[in-house]
Amino acid sequence: MKNVYQLLDLKGQTAIITGGAAGIGLQMSYALGEAGANLVLASRKIERCVEVADKMSKELKVEILPVQCDVTKEEDVDMLFNEVMKKFGKVDILVNNSGTSWGAPALEFPVNGWKKVMDTNVTGLWMMCQRAGKIMAAQDYGRIINLASVVSHVGALPEHLDSISYTTSKAAVAGLTKDLAVKWARYNITVNAIAPGWFPSNMTARSIKEKGETIRKHIPLRRFGGDDELKTAVLFLASPGASYCTGVILHVDGGWISV
Repeated sequence: MKNVYQLLDLKGQTAIITGGAAGIGLQMSYALGEAGANLVLASRKIERCVEVADKMSKELKVEILPVQCDVTKEEDVDMLFNEVMKKFGKVDILVNNSGTSWGAPALEFPVNGWKKVMDTNVTGLWMMCQRAGKIMAAQDYGRIINLASVVSHVGALPEHLDSISYTTSKAAVAGLTKDLAVKWARYNITVNAIAPGWFPSNMTARSIKEKGETIRKHIPLRRFGGDDELKTAVLFLASPGASYCTGVILHVDGGWISV
């Protein structure tokens, strides 16, 4: 029987985190790096990735590869995996954290806003899953963790979130996660999702500023998520200890989904 330290140990593994240099992505990158994984930080903004990679490599004593990647561009996704395989020769963990939103009332929602969100949150995520899945299937091992949301399974009052494209995209992420979990189980690939509630970030800053008190009152714990409150969730789902968990949507939301 392995002890809990062995079950959560990621030493020698390679983890890709899209959007891993900022916000909740940075929090999850630290979690995997602290457990010993070598990291690939992917983002459209390479300067931030380079800056964070330099800082984290000194703190964590793991190898960190910063890569510029727009997940909506197939050539960028291919280039990312080529660079990862050239440097590390494998992909053990993929965290699909890149995402975007567009706010507008549903009756007036523009088609270009709809397409932008779907391209990033669904199509880009799918391309990352497929590329990683091919490598993981050949290895007979893999952990894929997608970022869903509390709004993957429930509607959102416009007083809380007025973005029909975002809520729809995150419902799609939950469905994709469950379907891939079933399809890829035979390759020893687990596919799970984390569904965060409201965490302060660049993407949520405006909503929290304008609607913060209304949102907070709807959260049973009466507060937003903190700087450390996604770390153990992503570490568990990425770890050897989660080998019998697949198709799971893990809510980290202060109780929002239970209201």
